[in-house]
Amino acid sequence: MHYTNNIETNKNNRIDYIDILKGFAILWIVWYHQPHPAIVDHYFHVPLFFFISGIFFKHKNPKAFFKSLVFKIIIPFLFFYIISYGFQIARFLFENATIKGFEWTCILDVFKIESYIDHITINRPLWFLISLTVIQLLYYFIGKLPKLIIITLCTIIIFLKEPICATRSPFMINQSIFWLLYYALGDTVGKIIISNKKDNKHFFAPLIICICTFIFLSLLLPHIENTLIFNIAYEICVISFVILSVILFSFLRGRSHIAKVLKFYGQNSLIVLSLHLLVSILYGGIFFRIIGITGNNYIGFVIFILTAITLYPIIILLNEHLPYCVGKYITQKYKLL
Repeated sequence: MHYTNNIETNKNNRIDYIDILKGFAILWIVWYHQPHPAIVDHYFHVPLFFFISGIFFKHKNPKAFFKSLVFKIIIPFLFFYIISYGFQIARFLFENATIKGFEWTCILDVFKIESYIDHITINRPLWFLISLTVIQLLYYFIGKLPKLIIITLCTIIIFLKEPICATRSPFMINQSIFWLLYYALGDTVGKIIISNKKDNKHFFAPLIICICTFIFLSLLLPHIENTLIFNIAYEICVISFVILSVILFSFLRGRSHIAKVLKFYGQNSLIVLSLHLLVSILYGGIFFRIIGITGNNYIGFVIFILTAITLYPIIILLNEHLPYCVGKYITQKYKLL
């Protein structure tokens, strides 16, 4: 069943409010990686990105699928991975005035067999692209199953979250199996949401349900002691937030200056994801040398703003001169991240 006929798009075949939502989420990630107040701690941005990626999953023949995977994810990953490796070498040399002692084998972090996410020491956010690659490979086969079976698999994943994430695996396969939950929900539930955009009356009931579920579980979670029940309640809370976000942002028209800024960063969220930590590290070092403090929330916010501003011209230059390296080989197609 196809859901794309009613999707409101601009002339470039993009969905404005999804770009705005992605911009909001990616800037949230940038701030999350700086010293920040507790409200930024909520880990909803990653599920949101996997959900959005799932919305735009399309079944293709094997050649088209692997071509898309290589050009949109794998090549950008390799490009930013090499840049990040060079950045870490230069950083070590600057801080120590010698290259002696640099851990050259950190470039092999991608091959580590671990049970947690952030073991890519070169540039931690790049784990997302590895996981997205694994998820797309898995879902290329799973996505052909009936929707009811896919929803059932999502439910099973929620119940098995703890053992899945605790399992050691290469290429973050364990984590990817868990995040497959949100990707699959994007493909099944997300497509229905965006297909009904022109008929807002369909949004009233799910909007109220998501708001009530999110508020109720947010208040209940601190009082749950059983790990299994907590994990189930937490994931339902996150799912309700993700669906709620997509519905709420669907009412935006994208004409304000803030919306245009968010849309720009949303359209280029892959570049922001891959470079923001490197830029913020530079600003963090500058602040530390000037005032000797980096862990202050106010400084963290300033670094967040400076990082976003600095990325703006970098994004323009990369899109213009190295489009193949940043997943823009088909410039008018919707990007997964």
